[in-house]
Amino acid sequence: MTSCSGCNKTLGWKKYNFQKQWRVPGYFCKNCMKQIGQDFDDHGKITITKKICESCNQEFYFLYPVWFNNKQHQRCHVCITVGFVKDNVSSIPPRIPIMMAMFAVFGIFLMISGLAYVLLVAPQTESGILHVIIGSTMTGAGFMLARKMIKVRNHVLRKITLP
Repeated sequence: MTSCSGCNKTLGWKKYNFQKQWRVPGYFCKNCMKQIGQDFDDHGKITITKKICESCNQEFYFLYPVWFNNKQHQRCHVCITVGFVKDNVSSIPPRIPIMMAMFAVFGIFLMISGLAYVLLVAPQTESGILHVIIGSTMTGAGFMLARKMIKVRNHVLRKITLP
């Protein structure tokens, strides 16, 4: 799914983009397209500056004011809809969800079983290269699944922030 480059609303099938002579990259919703087009018609160029959303650190043309702890913050449409607030520390879960841990364990199990398959089954069979490919694919898939779950875990616990 594509999101609007102006306000970060999720766009469905209706996406608008400017012609190449305008030199405005990205896809826009109808409201943002109208406002940016009106600004271009009024001034001969785009004078609206991009601002940074304080939650997701992305640049957008149109941000919405949100009040939190008696301070005004600028947020994009998705951050307002999700209710994501960086300052709210109470939203950190006390422990990892069980399904996430199960997927990480499944990834580690898949990685170990793929390695064992390559080492034990592949040398004993006639079509060894096929079994090596199957085992290495299992190992790689397990590694990618475990790595992704660890990265998501660190993001949920706010040990890392995504760019």
